[in-house]
Amino acid sequence: MFSLKGLNALITGGTSGIGLASARRFAAAGAKVAIVGRRDGTHLADEINGIFLQADVTDEDQLRACFEEAQARMGKLDIVMNNAGIENSGPTIAEQSADEFQRILEINVKAVYNGLRFAPLHMNDGGSIINTSSDVSKVGYPGYGQYSATKSAVCSLTRVAAMELVPRKIRVNAICPASIWTEMLYPGHSEVVMTERTSPMIRVGQPEEVAALCHFLAAPDCSYLTGQSINVDGGLSAGMADHTFERLMRD
Repeated sequence: MFSLKGLNALITGGTSGIGLASARRFAAAGAKVAIVGRRDGTHLADEINGIFLQADVTDEDQLRACFEEAQARMGKLDIVMNNAGIENSGPTIAEQSADEFQRILEINVKAVYNGLRFAPLHMNDGGSIINTSSDVSKVGYPGYGQYSATKSAVCSLTRVAAMELVPRKIRVNAICPASIWTEMLYPGHSEVVMTERTSPMIRVGQPEEVAALCHFLAAPDCSYLTGQSINVDGGLSAGMADHTFERLMRD
């Protein structure tokens, strides 16, 4: 059950965080995995008997070449995870620059868009595409204007691609993590404090916990779920637990 044996997967942003945790989990479930990243991840790919493809996902030609090389070396893909992204919280919308907005659009939106363009050309029918969005795609937090906008766009692209690829039985879903311990989130970040005070689980999540959802979405068993954007947030979007409310009132 939920075996990925004999399946081929490609993961962008696969050298750290959620991408790397997913690569390891997919490989443990039997998949052959191609890790895509800007920095050398050959040793990481070797650890899971996969392959490493170096590329800047904002470069359309480099990203296209990754899909071509992955198919040439492994065969057609069954799982594609458009995971590469950056975070730029802090300044308000009025304070943020147009240049910074363009930079985050290139990584968080254009790379996913191009991933959705190229992936189907190199995939078997009945496969799965997983896009990494964020919980802030659904709620508003001060200082997250640009990041929230890009992640909302990922959810929108996910829905459209899901409808377009239904005839080929390729499922397209998005994951929407809240605060997760990755390189983008460092101890002392205001988001950590907020999560530990307001999340029903009173903690930041681990990449492996998100990878578990990705495994579910990647598996052929999950054949009736498409076009969805699924929160992985320790219950934050569901409401406020008694102990959280009591702490806020006490403080």
